[in-house]
Amino acid sequence: MWKKEIRLAGSGGQGLGFAAMVLADAAIKAGLHVSTLQSYGPEARGGASRSDVTLSDEDIANPWFSKPSVLLALNEKAWIKYGPQLGEEDWVLVDSDWVNIPAGRTIFRLPLERIAKTELREKLTTNMVAVGALGALVGHIPLSALMEAARFRAPKGFGGINQDAVKRGWELMEDLRGGVKDANARGA
Repeated sequence: MWKKEIRLAGSGGQGLGFAAMVLADAAIKAGLHVSTLQSYGPEARGGASRSDVTLSDEDIANPWFSKPSVLLALNEKAWIKYGPQLGEEDWVLVDSDWVNIPAGRTIFRLPLERIAKTELREKLTTNMVAVGALGALVGHIPLSALMEAARFRAPKGFGGINQDAVKRGWELMEDLRGGVKDANARGA
C-alpha cells in the first residue's frame, strides 16, 4: 500500500486550503483515493492555517492523522508547531526565505514566495509553486493533472498563471532532487 499524509502549514491568507483542493483534485484525476481536512486560526489573515491531505492507492478509513509524512512549512511558526512531530524518514519542504531549519535531516528548501513574486510576478501564486513542488516530491500525480486542477480551481483570470506556477514548482523540485546528492540542507 502506498500512502502519504501531507500537511500544508502557514498563515491564513496564503491559500493553503486552495492548494489542498488543487492537490486533491489532481490526485483524484490520477486515480488515487483522497481525503482533506482544514484548520484555521481565529484570524482570517495572519493566523495559523493548516490543510491536511491524505493520498493513497487504497481506501482511506480516517482522514485525520496526528503526524504527517510530508510537511510543507511556508513560515517559521508552521515549522515550530509541526516540525518536532516528524521522524527522520519524513519529508519537509520549506520556503527557504521564511523558514530556518538546522541541518541534520532531509529538507527540501525552495524560495517559493520569491519565485512567485519575481519570476511569475504574482505573490498569490506561492501556493501553486508549492503544489508543483509537492507533486514532484510525492510522485504518483502527473504534472498534467496538477496543471489541469490548478486551471479548473483558479479564480477568473488566474488559470494560466496558476498553471505556470505549478509547472515552475515542479521544475524547481526536479532540479533540486536531481542536482543535489547530499541528503541534508538542500536548495536555494
